[in-house]
Amino acid sequence: MPRRCLLALLSLAAAAPAAAQPEAKLVKPAARLAHQFSTIGGARELADGRVLIADGIDNVVLRVDLATQKLDTVGRSGQGPGEYKAPDALFPLPGQATMVVDLGNARLSIFDGAGKYRESIPIAQGQPGQGAFSLIFPRAVDAAGRIYYQPLGGGPRADSTVVIRWDRASGRSDTVARVKLPAMITKESGGPNNRNMRQRPTPYPPQDSWAVAPDGRVALVRAPVYRVDWVSAAGVRTIGKPIPAVAVPIREAEKKEYQADQAANGLSVSMENRNGQVSMNFSRGRSDGAREEAEDIAATEWPAAKPAATGLVLAAPDGILWIERSGPAGAARTYDLIGPDGAVARRVTLPVGRRVVGFGARGVYVRHIDADGINYLERYDQPK
Repeated sequence: MPRRCLLALLSLAAAAPAAAQPEAKLVKPAARLAHQFSTIGGARELADGRVLIADGIDNVVLRVDLATQKLDTVGRSGQGPGEYKAPDALFPLPGQATMVVDLGNARLSIFDGAGKYRESIPIAQGQPGQGAFSLIFPRAVDAAGRIYYQPLGGGPRADSTVVIRWDRASGRSDTVARVKLPAMITKESGGPNNRNMRQRPTPYPPQDSWAVAPDGRVALVRAPVYRVDWVSAAGVRTIGKPIPAVAVPIREAEKKEYQADQAANGLSVSMENRNGQVSMNFSRGRSDGAREEAEDIAATEWPAAKPAATGLVLAAPDGILWIERSGPAGAARTYDLIGPDGAVARRVTLPVGRRVVGFGARGVYVRHIDADGINYLERYDQPK
């Protein structure tokens, strides 16, 4: 089928009217922290109601109390044990422990329930070019403490990859699903002994995203046809039905939105080889080639419309899936709440400038970015 005809068919499918669903609006936060963050990369509610927040720009992990507005620091900046550089996502582990994704030191650091450092795990397992080599960059952790990740890279022509479940206690890994990757644009430079390769996805690419429920069920948000498939902890697959979606056209505002999001949240990976000793570094935000990247994006051929979902998908403690839907630039964010049957149970809309960053027994944790780019933490009651 000609490409133009195929795109037309996809646009018609995306424009189908969505079935009426119960809707809820989160209007007023139940609690709001006055402290100003440069960014909120991760949020994790503790058993006593306090919340851990990772700020990768200010290079700190804070333990905050929204009721009293008090806060203290967990760990500290540095390269030694219990220290971190550019802390990112936070994941709960059994026994009230927390795993901090330490981008700057390329490791996963574990702190116990009291906030004391216990151990670290290198993100890079093995050495490139020397047999088995993998980058364990967690996307989720289940209630048993098993880590789920998607191998980075895959080559410029790879169109799919796998989701791996790693039990660090036993050292056993297994593949639980296969997902579609975004189309990539690759640029190479340098000579034979000094090659530099940069990859970035095409703007607003249709790609699969996924999350893991506490019981180990894996939810796969498919694209370009928007649906949710589930894989049970035992490997039983359930294929969901297509979910209607209204197409969101890409205009100049959406292009600027995409560039700003890549500048703030894009993941960069660098590798350095010194006399055979390979070191890796991860960072959020725009790389040193910022201007070149911006020019590349500006010259890119843009699709006519956004995919149905943004790629942000989170599993709440009750196993309900929260999928962030695409919307016009600057609009309030809306989430589809999906149950085990793959159907939309309800839709939830946040106030403008808000985005879900985590869940807990006390509610939904949201990041508010104001007009000056300052981040604030808010907690909303669970929608009813």
